[in-house]
Formats: sequence, C-alpha cells, structure tokens
Amino acid sequence: MVFETPRLRVVPWRDDHAETAHAAYSQPDFVKFLGNPTPHPDLAYTQQWVRRAADRNGFWAAESKATGELVGAALLQPLPGGDGEYEVGWHVFPAHQHQGYATEIGRSAVAHGFANGRNEVYAVVKPENIASLAVARAIGMHSLGRTDRYYETTTELFVIRRNG
Repeated sequence: MVFETPRLRVVPWRDDHAETAHAAYSQPDFVKFLGNPTPHPDLAYTQQWVRRAADRNGFWAAESKATGELVGAALLQPLPGGDGEYEVGWHVFPAHQHQGYATEIGRSAVAHGFANGRNEVYAVVKPENIASLAVARAIGMHSLGRTDRYYETTTELFVIRRNG
C-alpha cells in the first residue's frame, strides 16, 4: 500500500485491475481531460498499460476499503517538461464519480507528498474541466493562472505549499 484515505487504499497497479481500468480508460468522455486523452482501444492494450503503470512511480490504483473495488487512480509525479515540480492528480471512474473520491484522493496525495519531502505540489487542469477545477480549490490549492508549459495544451496551474 502507498497510502490510505478515509475510504480508499492507494496501491500499486495489479493485473486484476485491467478489466475495470479498461471500462473507464476506453471511454472518450472519461479520458478527454487527461494528459493523454486517447481512449484505450481494447482490453489487451489496457493489460499492457497496467503492467507499465505498476512500474511507474507516482501513479497508483485507488481501491475501496469497503469492497476492494477499483474506483480510480492517484498521481503524485514529476510534471513532464518541468523543473522538478511534482503534480498531483486524481482519476475517478465514472461509476464512482460525485461521491467525493477525487477530493479525498487529491487531499491525501498532497499529504503523502508533504510527508515524503515535497514542499509544494502542483496540479494542471484543463480549463474546461469544471469538476477538477473545483477539486483543486477544495483541497486548498491556489491558481497561478493559465499556462501552456505542460502536456502541449493550455491548462490552469495550481499550487499548494507545505507552509501555506
């Protein structure tokens, strides 16, 4: 286990996550706001993706403590093209949205970053992603405005610092 939230266990990806992950990451409406907005074409692709994700530090599966069901993912990883900045992120699968999981994942991932030596954590959110903009604000992040520095697109850049 990487860390826990009140309702979730954040764990390394496992092969048995592939089917549930595919159900989400194959949906164009789900992936459209992600760093890579291309839907997974088939289960075999997602199975390989899960194996690669298992080896990727800073990108984990989020499971319900109550049921063991995969509900999404948590990110705390270096921003691509950055200067060592760390990005927090949350993916909540469609069947589990609107239950507060994104805020729970984001808040706990930031705390995990602080506990592991990060003094500040960033989030990059596409401006049309109203739900994630709200999550970033709900977990105490402050907008630094728009940037086109990351992911080859315009995003809203947020930061939260350990000491305010």
